[in-house]
Amino acid sequence: MDFERLKDLYNRRLGENPRAYEDISDILGEAQQIHATERRRLRPGIDIGQSWRAWKGKNFEKLVNYIVSAMIERELPLKVIQGSVLERRAPNKDLGTVKRNLLVDFGAQGCFVPDADIVVYSPDDLSVRAIISCKITLRERIAQTGFWKLKLASDPNTEHIKVFFVTPDEDGALLSDKANKSKAIALSELDGSYVLHKGARSQANIDTLDKIIEELDDSAK
Repeated sequence: MDFERLKDLYNRRLGENPRAYEDISDILGEAQQIHATERRRLRPGIDIGQSWRAWKGKNFEKLVNYIVSAMIERELPLKVIQGSVLERRAPNKDLGTVKRNLLVDFGAQGCFVPDADIVVYSPDDLSVRAIISCKITLRERIAQTGFWKLKLASDPNTEHIKVFFVTPDEDGALLSDKANKSKAIALSELDGSYVLHKGARSQANIDTLDKIIEELDDSAK
């Protein structure tokens, strides 16, 4: 199973429900069944669980990139690019400027692009408006994302850049009523965390994915 098949599963639901991003976990459940069937047929004896975990993590990030990019570029005068593209040599002059506007200075150790799945920037002045990390659960990267927010905020050149986290929260840490380390970092350090889940409710800076447009629109003013 390839990413295009996963994208088709999402688009099919999108045709029935404009908030299909809330069904991400269900969509991944469908994909898991297809993946298992295909793997058993093509590679008998393979560890299906291990194969699925690797496929799920990589393609979940691709799907969120696809969803968020479409939302932002449809609603706002902003552009989106994968963070991994900027970590390599920038493919053109404009993106080279975007990269320089995002760099975090570590002094004698050099300057580096923060770890981010998605970078949101203005095509007009090439300023970076936000970086977005997306993972299945908070514990996979929330502390790292909090670290980059602190580094960006500590420099006058990057302090305006917002840092967001997008997740289906499959371990329930973000939507839990109980305090936990992952939720504490999300609430106290990040500019917003967006939950791909029907049970999501607005609280502090935790919200549903559609609200990311409002947050980015405010940052553009």
